[in-house]
Amino acid sequence: MTATPAPQGHPRAASIERATGTGFATWVTRLDEAGGRELDHAAIAGMLVDRWGVGEWWAQSLTVAYEQHIGRRVVGQSREGDFGASASRAVDGGMDQVREQWHRFMTAPRRQELGLGEGRLTDSQKWRYWRADVEDGSKLSVNVTAKPGRAGDTGSPPRSTLAIEHKGIESAQARDAWKGAWRAVLTDFTTWTKENRDR
Repeated sequence: MTATPAPQGHPRAASIERATGTGFATWVTRLDEAGGRELDHAAIAGMLVDRWGVGEWWAQSLTVAYEQHIGRRVVGQSREGDFGASASRAVDGGMDQVREQWHRFMTAPRRQELGLGEGRLTDSQKWRYWRADVEDGSKLSVNVTAKPGRAGDTGSPPRSTLAIEHKGIESAQARDAWKGAWRAVLTDFTTWTKENRDR
């Protein structure tokens, strides 16, 4: 049987201590003594707020860290039990241009290879989105926003950040596979945009 890792070894331990003023090991002891191992996520988070006055956001973050520590979920697993993968790349061009390039890049054969449905385009004031369902039931959102220029640099051409958010992945192994796939896709997209910039 694998020993439970020490609380201070958790990747969020330092930030939890800074935010709450209490070390993660102390939180683990408190929650264990309060029966946290038998409580669900909402009950643990609610107890942190009600009994110890932890803010709502940090109560959620601390609950996730505690659940990871006791083996209820692994690092990277969402509250619902699934996983997410993300990747991003800075790309030349404004938001609309970059989103249009991505839409053209995601041809039917490429979407079929990745198991993606038809892309759906939506906008907000600061973002451009390209979303698609995935055949395994997970969800994909490609989010494009303007990348700020350097202070005082008004002559540079616009750049944008294209970020892939893939949620609802069923296992850590599938998440790792998707992360690798999306990194490769972004590399291909960067090459494609350079080759097709004037088309």
